[in-house]
Amino acid sequence: MSGSLKKSFVTGLFVTVPLVVSVALLLWFFEKADSLFSPVIDGVVRAIVPGAVHIPGTGILSGILIMLFVGFLARNVAGRRILDALDRLIHRIPLLRTVYSTIKQLTNAFSPENTRSFKEVLLVEYPREGSFALGFRTMTVEEGERRLAVVYVPTNNLYLGEVLFLPEEKTVRLSMTVEQAVKLLVSGGTAAQRDLKRAP
Repeated sequence: MSGSLKKSFVTGLFVTVPLVVSVALLLWFFEKADSLFSPVIDGVVRAIVPGAVHIPGTGILSGILIMLFVGFLARNVAGRRILDALDRLIHRIPLLRTVYSTIKQLTNAFSPENTRSFKEVLLVEYPREGSFALGFRTMTVEEGERRLAVVYVPTNNLYLGEVLFLPEEKTVRLSMTVEQAVKLLVSGGTAAQRDLKRAP
């Protein structure tokens, strides 16, 4: 009986903790976004309408609008130049440069543009004979009469890794989507399929 209760408690713990942490982080984000942008919005509103009261959520709405605007800039040439100039400026500030670069690498790893560059999931022999690693085909090149698969093998979560040029016969195409492979890597292997099937 005690063993069953212990298993139920442990199972409940592992189900509840991610849910509670996720909700807490979401609430924290909304609270910080609202506290950051609300004073600005409230000041503008009071300048137009004296005596106006604070409207909860205006800061969050402003944050979303700013992100949409930055996203719009990043998708056109002129906006990209402005953001690139800002990026270069940040990289000149020692402490901020370190923090910014780390966070940017992490977010870029999960951006749609980055994962779309992965064509398919491969299993390759790396870093030594008899040891296999999960990799992503980014393209295929020709070296003389040989076709080589250009494979990105993550070595530190997803945002750092090695680029390998391997003969096609040295790679195993897996019946796994890029999204499934990313989930497997981020979970530290705990989300691995019990049966890794080759692609037809």
